[in-house]
Amino acid sequence: MRETLLEFFKKTGRPHRLEEILRRFGLEKREAKAYLKALVREGLLEKKGSQYFLPARVQGPISLHRDGYGFVRLPEKDLFIPPGYTQDAWPEDLVEARIMPPGRDGKPWGVVERILKRARERVVGTLDFRKGYAVLIPDEPGLPELRLIPEGLHGLKRGSRIVVKVHYDQRPYGEFLEYLGEGDAPETETQAVIAKYGLRAEFPEEVLREAEAIPLEIPEAELARRQDFRHLRVFTIDGVDAKDFDDAIHVERLPKGYRIGVHIADVSHYVKEGRALDQEAFLRGTSVYLPGRVLPMLPERLSNGVCSLKPHEDRLVLSVLVELDEDLKVKRVRFAEGVIRSVARMTYTEVEAFAEGFGLPEEHAFLAEDLNLLLDLTQRLRQKRLEAGSLDFSFPEVKVEVEDGTLHLIPQEEPKARSLIEELMLLANRVVAEHLVNKGLPGLFRVHEEPLEEAYGKLRTALARLGYTLPEKLSSKALQRVLLEAKGRPEEPVVANLVLRSLRLARYAAENLGHFGLAMEHYLHFTSPIRRYPDLVVHRVLKAILRRSLTPAKKVRWQETFPAIAEHASEMERKAEAAERELTKYYMAKWAELHLGERFVGKVTGVASFGAFVTLKNGVEGLVRLEALGPYTYSEEALALLGPKGKRIRLGDEMEVVIAAANPRLRQIDLLPYREEEKKEASRGKALVKKGKAKEEEMRKVVGPPTDRSRDSRPERATVNTVYFGEWAPREEKAGMHRPVDTRAKRRRRRR
Repeated sequence: MRETLLEFFKKTGRPHRLEEILRRFGLEKREAKAYLKALVREGLLEKKGSQYFLPARVQGPISLHRDGYGFVRLPEKDLFIPPGYTQDAWPEDLVEARIMPPGRDGKPWGVVERILKRARERVVGTLDFRKGYAVLIPDEPGLPELRLIPEGLHGLKRGSRIVVKVHYDQRPYGEFLEYLGEGDAPETETQAVIAKYGLRAEFPEEVLREAEAIPLEIPEAELARRQDFRHLRVFTIDGVDAKDFDDAIHVERLPKGYRIGVHIADVSHYVKEGRALDQEAFLRGTSVYLPGRVLPMLPERLSNGVCSLKPHEDRLVLSVLVELDEDLKVKRVRFAEGVIRSVARMTYTEVEAFAEGFGLPEEHAFLAEDLNLLLDLTQRLRQKRLEAGSLDFSFPEVKVEVEDGTLHLIPQEEPKARSLIEELMLLANRVVAEHLVNKGLPGLFRVHEEPLEEAYGKLRTALARLGYTLPEKLSSKALQRVLLEAKGRPEEPVVANLVLRSLRLARYAAENLGHFGLAMEHYLHFTSPIRRYPDLVVHRVLKAILRRSLTPAKKVRWQETFPAIAEHASEMERKAEAAERELTKYYMAKWAELHLGERFVGKVTGVASFGAFVTLKNGVEGLVRLEALGPYTYSEEALALLGPKGKRIRLGDEMEVVIAAANPRLRQIDLLPYREEEKKEASRGKALVKKGKAKEEEMRKVVGPPTDRSRDSRPERATVNTVYFGEWAPREEKAGMHRPVDTRAKRRRRRR
């Protein structure tokens, strides 16, 4: 109804009184006022006296098309900006636009009046020379060429990859900042991606000095004041290559239930609020796991040293102790500043083998009983979560490793071990969130709002064409029911894709708004303070409660600063995700270059008016252009490409393809459908590819950059880049996935 009301205001283009709304929509007065109040609170409507009206101006990022028009992206519906009214905005700039009365088509449109914030201060591209001056050809599609001032360019050759600072004068120009390298070598491309997204590659000297000054030994006085868990069988489970162990677990049987302990590295003991380490961690927001390179949030002395829960070493932790009854209902929760000494460093591979009936290594055999109990409890916890409506997307995963510049793609097969850790981290995150909410305390919450009414309506229509019904009233249970119904059927990828596209973005917020994808009223991130800044903030709040040191002044200060921290953390997460995806696509295109002309079997993971996306069994995705398929046309209604004699190409179909061309710089792979008569003609692929280039901009518009939805229905932590067939999904947030196959770097239990 909120969307319906908003659309009504946009179509009429004039103010309305409450009485008009009641007559027009037949709403109860209390109900109508609640809807209108919410729209006013969100800035989508304004109120003056007894009248409600659209704000005369709106703010949002702008997307631009090559034909000159654009859209200002708004929470409910984008505002169209005609050609000639975009000012000198660049893609993704934050703009303020004035809403104009509806035109002949009955739709409002806008005029950009101000550019509030430029989306980029730096641009990465290729150096070129013209008569008498130099220019930068940006890597990023849609950006104009930049004329460069000559300073710093001496000695550089045409084709050099460089970074420039943009000066937004009446005619923007660039100033040389950094030389990256030549061509598209892996190191050059890595540096280009780091520069493009403004990631922080090196730690300032002040930060390193502060880290080096942290003692490795824990003072006896600190050990004495903490709860001692060193007598318990506390252990870690991580990837075989992991070095930063930030969570450990233990389990105990009780007379009428169980006690689960989740022990998280006490990073806040070492990273003090406001100090250099803290300021740097805030700026980074998250660790970034690029293929072949990690940009940690904290220096290695902390992340792999004093904060890493290594076996047989005393470590400071913030512990969550959850007591469950026989039905796994939470009966009691306790928090404590503690000290542990992990008895074992286990791997997912070991635990997965044990879950499949094999024995443990001799040195870990004493944990067999604990593991059996945890495997049983977490399987039951997962089942309860799914029954409550938590969305579950199961896709094959591929581990992406880069060694000496070479990409290795390895199928992941450790679902039970990772699910064990996932459920325990979800449990800890939930009970911490509930504690803060119940106490009325400030916090940084992980929120995932329900889909917009319009998006849900489109989803219902699309699923109905496939024979699946959704109720008029939205619920996560209904969506999960559809996912279960489709499981194992040929149309499963289609159904999953449609559901995922309907979801909104998961983000951080200072207000608890619930988590739709996980079907939880209260949720936050607590379990990875080494890798996520919001977790570190939550630790500080929890410790202030435990120490009874949360003064009114500190509470007010946190309430005032947390919204900005949440917004920054969300932005840095999006940048990290985009950088990880982009560099992984580069390496996949490099892999494809080595296999030109070779034949593979894949699955169709996307269809559009320009062709079909096909994902190979190793996770590499490419495009089969429409010109190569023959007389096929795209049918949005059928969600398929329709050919002669009833032939169709749908999501989930198998297709045999040949790699025809690859462009690592553009992150593109072109495929041809394999036919026996074409076996000798695979080399002609490049001609077909060239023919299809005219639709390149259309492809970018339709497919667009992947936009994360709720990344929180997937495992809480992960340790590798991951490719999902059918759709890309942040590992712990499978509730939100976007366009077909993408990848994620080492997900470090990060995303729930």
